[in-house]
This record gives sequence, structure tokens and C-alpha cells, in this order.
Amino acid sequence: MEFMNIRYFLIIVLIVLFIIIVARRTKESLRWVLVGEEFGEKGEQLHRDYELLADAGFEVRLERGVKTSIFFRRFSKDLADRVAIYALKEDIDRIERFLTQPKKRR
Repeated sequence: MEFMNIRYFLIIVLIVLFIIIVARRTKESLRWVLVGEEFGEKGEQLHRDYELLADAGFEVRLERGVKTSIFFRRFSKDLADRVAIYALKEDIDRIERFLTQPKKRR
């Protein structure tokens, strides 16, 4: 009987830990907003925009390619040149204004 109580306790602890981990990751991912996503040459331009934003002091994140499993890798060969920029939700208005201003002032 005592073995079953320990087992139930461990199951409950694992469930609570799982909920905490998922909640933290969800909260963190909701902070980021997609600024742009491009492929090929346009992706390289987006990479230059990322460098401008990082040099200007904005907190931005760059993703290159698409992470796929071994089973789907052969179907995603054309997705390897994907570039995506993510920025904090609080900074998105300032970033849009920064990117739309004339390049002379940068």
C-alpha cells in the first residue's frame, strides 16, 4: 500500500513539473513577435536588417532554416535558406519606425 502512495505522489510531482515547464516556455515565447521571414536573396536582406537592429541596441533574435526531424528532412530541402527575425513585443513599434526611416539617417 505504501508503494502505491509513493507512486501517486511521484506522478503528481511529474505532472506539476510538466505544467510549470510548459507555462514558462509559453510565457517566454509569447514575448517575441515575428518581424519578418524571407527566403533566398530577400533573406539575406533581412539578415542585414537584423544586424542593423542589433547594432542599434534592439533585442532581436535571428533564426536560420527550419528545424525538422530526420523523417521530414528530405521534404524540407528548400527551407534551408529561410531567415526569420523576432523582436520583443514591447519594441515592435520602435523597430518598425526604425526600419521605415530613410537610410541616410542610420
